[in-house]
Amino acid sequence: MKQYLATAKAYIANHKIEFITGASIVAVAIIITGAITLYVRATTPNVVYQPAKACDLFNFAEAKELLGEKLLTTTTQSPVISDDTAVSKCGYTDGNPDMNSAIVAAVIVRSGINNEGVIQNKQEFAAGKPSQNVEAVKDLGDDAYFNQELGQLNVIDDKKWIILSYGTGAAPQANTVDKAIILAKKVLQ
Repeated sequence: MKQYLATAKAYIANHKIEFITGASIVAVAIIITGAITLYVRATTPNVVYQPAKACDLFNFAEAKELLGEKLLTTTTQSPVISDDTAVSKCGYTDGNPDMNSAIVAAVIVRSGINNEGVIQNKQEFAAGKPSQNVEAVKDLGDDAYFNQELGQLNVIDDKKWIILSYGTGAAPQANTVDKAIILAKKVLQ
């Protein structure tokens, strides 16, 4: 036993530089791996709630019910995450070749992907509400208003801020709250 111990000590003494070099390389690799892990965690958003997809909330079949058989998809965008929110878009038109008369139904959904994003949605929804040309809408989501100037219905529903537009694409200010509510009911069902 003493002989094995003496042999091991001699081997270690003869290869001391190789052991130190190997240990140093392992330590540096651990430090680099730890730094990369911390960086990735710090720069990747903390997704607690999966973002909504606008075209899942308002699909082709539902759009066809509103806009007819010649329906064309104009916009499809899966959720794009930025900080604590994610934005998704979906839009359709009735296929009318006269752009001045074409009817458009469009949905933009901004989802809070974590508690901070949900709070941000609610704060910015309230802050973005114009003081003029606004009509409060009852019994729709948690809170809702129709922006007459833009022809858009804004709805806060749980973790989502949904912006809906339904009417003549060339003149969105002519959109009505009644039409926007029809679209909203399809989206929120």
